[in-house]
Amino acid sequence: MRRTVVIASLLAAAAAPSASGGFTPAWSYVPPSVRARLAAESGGVLYLPARAPDFYRYRSGARVSGRVLSVTFTNRVRVRQGLWHWTKQTFQWRAQPLAVRAICRSWRANDKTLQLSGNKLYSGATPAGGSIAWRCVTDRRGRRFVLSAITPSAGAGVGMGLVVASGLDVSRRASGTTVALTVTPRTVRRGGTVLVRGVAGGCTSGDQVTIISRAFPAANSFAGVPAIFAEVGSAGRFSAKTTVPRTRLRGRYVVSARCGGGNLGVTADVRVR
Repeated sequence: MRRTVVIASLLAAAAAPSASGGFTPAWSYVPPSVRARLAAESGGVLYLPARAPDFYRYRSGARVSGRVLSVTFTNRVRVRQGLWHWTKQTFQWRAQPLAVRAICRSWRANDKTLQLSGNKLYSGATPAGGSIAWRCVTDRRGRRFVLSAITPSAGAGVGMGLVVASGLDVSRRASGTTVALTVTPRTVRRGGTVLVRGVAGGCTSGDQVTIISRAFPAANSFAGVPAIFAEVGSAGRFSAKTTVPRTRLRGRYVVSARCGGGNLGVTADVRVR
């Protein structure tokens, strides 16, 4: 049953809308700063998947060791609006060099040859009883790499194949701006209204952004600090308005935001007078 669910989930992900319809590439869940570091450590290339099972996202731990890139994607479940819980279900993405004369099919023991999204790839079982799928690519400098996706679930080779088939070099996108946060106006009178806008890179359209500041009214809160909420739209954009309480003390207040279980990593300031 678990095998069926995993494969069905991956097939649903592969049928997701295009970028114009709100599709968020799986590689964009890896923060830009992390992508930039990984690209540098990988010799100027960074192969990551564009597709992943529904709700699987990068959390932490991406690294390059012994010329092998490894990035773990973890499943999460929605507890309630704005609150997600990380599970123990994962798959690991790997990209590593392949010798010039090596045969891709013989890289690992395989039981299937697949043709997905115009790419030829292979799948099989891991020694631990899980599933692995892989294919080989050549970068713009003529270097060969093996792209693979590994899951502890048995029989998920086709599903992992869909992930592998979507792999591409995103090194040229590693430093792109995918997060932002602004407050307008930056100076506001007590009792006045502010507009908070931003970009929540890595969060899917429809996700909720939690915007946090002690300048906000205390009707809602996060970790004891007043908060307001916004919904992620196309290209990760979000916005929300709120009124600064008339009783708020004058001064400068920090505004931050969270989405997808983590901080966006950027802040803005608003001065109350």
